[in-house]
Amino acid sequence: MFTPSLSTPPRLAWRQLAFGLGCAALIVSSGWLMIAQAKSPTAKASSAGQARHLTFTHPSPITNTYLPLSKLHQDVLEGNEGRKKMRIERTRKPGTRTFMVNGKPVVASIVEDREWSNGKVEEVTLDYFAQSDDGSVCYMGESVDNYRNGKVVGHEGAWLTGEHNAQPGIIIPGHPKLGDKFHSENVPGITVEADEVVAVDETVTVRAGTYKHCVKIKEMVSGEDPEYKYYAPNVGVVREVPAEGNMQLISHK
Repeated sequence: MFTPSLSTPPRLAWRQLAFGLGCAALIVSSGWLMIAQAKSPTAKASSAGQARHLTFTHPSPITNTYLPLSKLHQDVLEGNEGRKKMRIERTRKPGTRTFMVNGKPVVASIVEDREWSNGKVEEVTLDYFAQSDDGSVCYMGESVDNYRNGKVVGHEGAWLTGEHNAQPGIIIPGHPKLGDKFHSENVPGITVEADEVVAVDETVTVRAGTYKHCVKIKEMVSGEDPEYKYYAPNVGVVREVPAEGNMQLISHK
């Protein structure tokens, strides 16, 4: 998020070497292989994604231009995922929760996501966020209640910084640049999501209005189609585009 992104490695030139240079080609290929592994999507993202190295002198308020959660009262998004009609109410909650990061306490703000599918509550999540010293909004984890017919039936996807060696993720950099790569979640066995800034000057029109200079982030989970989110200055998320759907902001308070 905050450092230059890793570029895609070039095609390995050693493939074009003559057979008689096999030994030299082997040396060159080994070197390129090491570079490719370091830069491939399956390798670690750039240091922007290594939240464990971030510092949190004043983790709240959260004043990031593209996700100013301290100003949030409630956002409402509506749309569809496949044939399901979806609604999300995103509300900043009173109070905080403290996490230990590198042996130091970090006070996180709390945001509730209440999600409806075809008029029924499907999931209620408490998300925990803190702002690092470089302005990045970091994700400290989530408490999840999955619902069916009005009853809690599970807690799929829940994780918290400090439990089972989980480290904070990064939702958006303090100063997002095209090509920035990072992990918003990196909890093996629960959820691993690799993100990339793919645009920094988008204009997005939704029911709540038209927003300019939006940052577009591609979210990737292994085995799933990518999802895209659009962050508007001084507002936050104004559009979410899952593989088979479209969610848009209808009100912002």
